[in-house]
Amino acid sequence: MADKDGDLTATKEEFTAFLHPEEYDYMKDIVVQETMEDIDKNGDGYIDLEEYIGDMYSHDGDADEPEWVKTEREQFVEFRDKNRDGKMDKEETKDWILPSDYDHAEAEARHLVYESDQNKDGKLTKEEIVEKYDLFVGSQATDFGEALVRHDEF
Repeated sequence: MADKDGDLTATKEEFTAFLHPEEYDYMKDIVVQETMEDIDKNGDGYIDLEEYIGDMYSHDGDADEPEWVKTEREQFVEFRDKNRDGKMDKEETKDWILPSDYDHAEAEARHLVYESDQNKDGKLTKEEIVEKYDLFVGSQATDFGEALVRHDEF
């Protein structure tokens, strides 16, 4: 899917689409398909409530579920299963894992500032970035550290 031109060689964009398919419109269907294949344990092509919860939480003999699991059950019933048939189809799964109103770049940028801004002034200094260098080189927002090398201000 990532090899748009079909030449069996990945350009930089194609390789990036392979690594981060959720960022490319033409790759989103494969993200949904892979998610459904991973979570759909009974193979019916849908994700039911127990499969949804089972992907996040294992009872392991616990009699009581944690509060967050109860909240996730409510999320499934109230928001994930939009047509109220007890399971998520492809479109409902897509809305869950790839919400249209979610900006990945903005979320990642906010995460970097939140984790690195030691004096909480809303701005990052060179020292704050260097202190959390490992966070930045692992981030899509900095193209996995490449932006730190290409910009003199860093």
